[in-house]
Amino acid sequence: MAILGYLMFGSEVQSQITLNLPTNKLSSRIAIYTTLVNPISKYALMVTPIINATKAWFPYHSNKRLFRHMVGTSVVMSTLLVALAVPFFGSLMSLVGAFLSINASVTLPCLCYLKISGSYQKFNGEMVGIGLVIVMGIFVVIFGTYASLVDIIHMFKF
Repeated sequence: MAILGYLMFGSEVQSQITLNLPTNKLSSRIAIYTTLVNPISKYALMVTPIINATKAWFPYHSNKRLFRHMVGTSVVMSTLLVALAVPFFGSLMSLVGAFLSINASVTLPCLCYLKISGSYQKFNGEMVGIGLVIVMGIFVVIFGTYASLVDIIHMFKF
């Protein structure tokens, strides 16, 4: 992706792909807003089970609307405080993303598909394509985890 960005924009390329998009086009604005909505929706999906489990600890109060709002607000505020208090929170999240998210969204689905479909028993173009995706996922996990760990280690050096 970095090579393609450099070939398209030259030395003016910026680290985030959305910063390179022209802001005066409707298609660029849609892409930027979609990119902004994605983490917000993922956060809500990830926090909902935590909020539901917290509400389950108090079965008598869980039917009250004010209590439900207070639990949700408390969980969101606590994650905000952790993100602000821990200086390497972003690097920690990139470590988790590189290691767990790539495995969960790239490598494991391909392996499960091979097992369920039985495609691993015959060598054909589909097997080669899926194998390449698995190898790419493993490389991303290795290099992403390494880069995140190096970033975290550099934060602890004075």
